[in-house]
Amino acid sequence: MLAGFRRAVNGALLCLSFGSIFMFYNTGHALSKLKVEERKAQKAVFPNQISVGSFTPHSTIVEVAGFRTDAVKAAIHSSNLIGVRGDLQVLLHELTHWFDFFGTLWGRKYSCAIAKAYRALERRTEAEFPRLVELFDLDRRILSPAYYRFTAPPAEPHDKNRPWSIDFACGAEIDAYGRMDERRPLFLVRFGENPSRNNFARQPISPGALLEVRAIASEMNAGISAIGTAREEGERIVEMAQFRREFESLVYNHELIEYNAAAHTLAIIAGSKDLVQTYRLAASLAFIALNMSEEDFSRIKVPERFKIFGRRNRVLLKNHDCGFAFICLVFNGAAFEGDENAYISNCLRQSNLDTAEAILMRAADALAEPMYLSNPSEITSHFMREAMMGGEICKRLASQECQLVTLENVIGDFRAIAPPFMDSEGDFIELNSGRIDEFQPEMMHDAAHLLRSYTRNLLTGCRGLD
Repeated sequence: MLAGFRRAVNGALLCLSFGSIFMFYNTGHALSKLKVEERKAQKAVFPNQISVGSFTPHSTIVEVAGFRTDAVKAAIHSSNLIGVRGDLQVLLHELTHWFDFFGTLWGRKYSCAIAKAYRALERRTEAEFPRLVELFDLDRRILSPAYYRFTAPPAEPHDKNRPWSIDFACGAEIDAYGRMDERRPLFLVRFGENPSRNNFARQPISPGALLEVRAIASEMNAGISAIGTAREEGERIVEMAQFRREFESLVYNHELIEYNAAAHTLAIIAGSKDLVQTYRLAASLAFIALNMSEEDFSRIKVPERFKIFGRRNRVLLKNHDCGFAFICLVFNGAAFEGDENAYISNCLRQSNLDTAEAILMRAADALAEPMYLSNPSEITSHFMREAMMGGEICKRLASQECQLVTLENVIGDFRAIAPPFMDSEGDFIELNSGRIDEFQPEMMHDAAHLLRSYTRNLLTGCRGLD
């Protein structure tokens, strides 16, 4: 853990050393007030635990409303990032979502479905309607629909010294006709009080849960980086204590259970006590699960405890359910004994899988293959062009500790490909001058708004949604 802290601090120091040449460029682009209002309806698709940032996959726009560009520039100039710790945390949180969208096999399938939905929108023929409905269903499965989850306040407060209890169940989705659909089983985690085990929450481990645990781990790393630039040891100690209080209050907030379910599961099963360490481990396993190929899913050993769910286990793996894959890795890995690499390796070995390096290099090779759609428009070309970077993103993340997006690689290796983002003033900021010209956020926003409106109208006919 100490080594990880030192590397995070080194990333911040590198940022400061780049102060004279590293700059956040204001592109002069901004969405109109109307477009900003329209964006609010688009934000519900992707996980969004924090209110000061969002990533919207249909437009690929990153919003970092908590990022004060001028304040960050001034902090870099003064060689102390303590005052902008929150700005950097939310930046890394949202950029992680973007990198995982384009740098994972799960994200490639999803982005391809979005591009095909745009092509269906352009053609506007009845034969293309299924593409729009398929995307709607993919969207709603990123974060599990409310029907399948519940949460209530626990009778007494819990913390890392008194963690929630955990149990598991396996159900199935309800289809459009109200019937149990055994083709789409759901693996559910139930959290209970300690020691009574009275359940107060039930939650599927959704793709959104894996995406969010990775974003929070990157956010934590950015916070540690900023704290490390404080000149006085006393200031670092005080700020680190505040940092831990902030995240512990989020982790044990029952209303945010979906976003923290993956980390809680690992903490309880592996016995990991340190908050930052738990998120680092969960982030690594989540990245591996999001990058598993069909071959990997066919090889996963299902934990003995889950055999009672019978055929549903096989269907979950056949469906490439990355949340279930994550749970299998955690259960097969057993206890965490202090060495991050050894723990991850054991999770994979006991799950009958190859090494993390082998899995991620295969994923990088697959992502290096172009996403191709015939007769592409400007919109579909956007997804095809951004997807071209997927293999390189996956490869570079695979070389990082716990596959985290760090401040160091955002201002270094990832700087040229990092997307423009909206700051607290609504301006689009870029890390690499000229990136905005190919990104065209205004065009992508308009396309996403039209796609949503058209799909919602279609759903009034085929799904009865108003």
